[in-house]
Amino acid sequence: MAERNLIILTGMSGAGKTSALKFLEDFGFFSVDNVPLTVFRDFYEILKRKEMDNLAIVVDIRAITSSKSAETFIMEIQKAKANLNDVAIKTIFLDADDEIIKFRYGKTRRAHPLMKKYSLSEAIRKEREMMRPLMDIADEVINTSNMDVKEMHLRLLNAIKKELHEIPPIRVIIESFSYVNGVPQDANLVFDVRFLPNPYYIAELSELTGKDKGIKKFLEEFKRIGEYFSAIKKVCDITIEEFSFSGRNQIKIAVGCTGGRHRSVYIAERLYNAMQNESRNVSLHHRELHED
Repeated sequence: MAERNLIILTGMSGAGKTSALKFLEDFGFFSVDNVPLTVFRDFYEILKRKEMDNLAIVVDIRAITSSKSAETFIMEIQKAKANLNDVAIKTIFLDADDEIIKFRYGKTRRAHPLMKKYSLSEAIRKEREMMRPLMDIADEVINTSNMDVKEMHLRLLNAIKKELHEIPPIRVIIESFSYVNGVPQDANLVFDVRFLPNPYYIAELSELTGKDKGIKKFLEEFKRIGEYFSAIKKVCDITIEEFSFSGRNQIKIAVGCTGGRHRSVYIAERLYNAMQNESRNVSLHHRELHED
């Protein structure tokens, strides 16, 4: 595996290059959009000097102004591959069917880069003609016509897996909450623990929180607490793993009870400690505890 990586994103306008670049940025790539051909060599010189490990750039019709300039860029790519022994260089061409591109431009109301001179249909035809040489030499061609963003990101992840030393750990946010104050709207997983015995009705426990030993001891006397915790931990692990493979960089797990001070806090704390022991990128917030 090469020590450094350069991913060149190119392709048709409206095929998803901006979204792809942001996705690569989430995976630790330094990303630059709309790179002129005149500075392309500067970027791979930066890699040669080992000033960064992973670089992703977009070179598209804004820089490729003719078939001739496409051929010039291909020569630069070939030179870079010949001269940079420890840099893996991969060209990914994003494509989409003409009618899909027209639909996307109509939906966003943005102008195609070539529409100063041509109608949209003519601009797409002209762009395809000028970008053909890059499509022909691309290491990967991804047609995004029938893909949603998640599917495109998964396809892109599969294309760059060899270039990644490791997939950065997904950020996990665990939050306890009270159903009285509403379910967190940004939660990906929600666990309702109101079936657990409620310490609120026990005088000596009422003013404590799920962080306190008295609450922990009380709840751990519930005979199925271990079984339940193992089940929700397994659901969390599967969800986190699958979200990671889809390119998502954050997931929120919410745990709720009636008041948001005892049972939900206890389970959230236990989840947090288990994930910390697994060296996950995890944070914890107790929404109803004012000291947090």
